Amino acid sequence: MGTIRFIAPGFIDTIRLDGEQRAGRTLLAIARDHGIPILFNCEAGGCGACIVRVEVPSEDFDPELTFEEAFFLQAIGKLGKGLEDSASGGCRWRFRLACQYTVGEEDITVDFTNEIGSV
Repeated sequence: MGTIRFIAPGFIDTIRLDGEQRAGRTLLAIARDHGIPILFNCEAGGCGACIVRVEVPSEDFDPELTFEEAFFLQAIGKLGKGLEDSASGGCRWRFRLACQYTVGEEDITVDFTNEIGSV
């Protein structure tokens, strides 16, 4: 059982999912199923409305970007940014598109603002 912690201004929620509930699902699909208010529009990786920062468990953990994510994040100058250490000690933040990020077994924290163009 893994956890996903969602954090936004004035909003914090943690959900717990087993492997079956996570398998092959995008972060946006899981968020929508649980009433997490991540902004979205196209759901295809083209608009960037669902940009989030995902705290990954270690520097070695770096899930592969989809083509759409890489293209969009590079175009807006966010690819390779957001890599600063978090306050939780050694974890790293990565910009991702919630509609493209496929959730794995790891525990993650997701930071979002719902303001287009900012995270």
